[in-house]
Amino acid sequence: MNISAPPAASAKWRIGRAWREIRRGASATRVKDAFYGTGEDGLDMALADALSVICQQGSMRMGELAEGLHITPASTTRAVACLVERGYVERVKSSEDQRSIVVSATESGLARYAALADRLRYGMDAILSDFSATEQEQLADLLERYLSAVDAFVLEETSKHEDRQEP
Repeated sequence: MNISAPPAASAKWRIGRAWREIRRGASATRVKDAFYGTGEDGLDMALADALSVICQQGSMRMGELAEGLHITPASTTRAVACLVERGYVERVKSSEDQRSIVVSATESGLARYAALADRLRYGMDAILSDFSATEQEQLADLLERYLSAVDAFVLEETSKHEDRQEP
């Protein structure tokens, strides 16, 4: 099996390399720190994502949050517990169904989200400053199509795996 890198001109290889560098490259940690903070002020990206969804969409049940974040209920519970500990969200029993827990942002959480959103806007403005408005629209369209393709691939592969698991 040949595992050497294909020619650098291969678009698929370049996209894969760019994806890896965005996720794991040397600058990824510095970008994460710039966007999400460091030390006591820092938020793990998963916590920032959870806080963002709660602040953008308002109070929601834990299951809705898990669905919105595409994570397991257990991961959602851990993220919410960390956000509660920091005072950014609160959990209350649903008035409609006492078995359900509703998560809401606190004033501190809304303020933290506003600061986070400002950092993200500033960072994206700087990162995209060399792209024209047309190029930014094209990039957004292509990334959205790419994300849809990744989701479709994962769904198909998950279905194949589940089909093999049935007796």
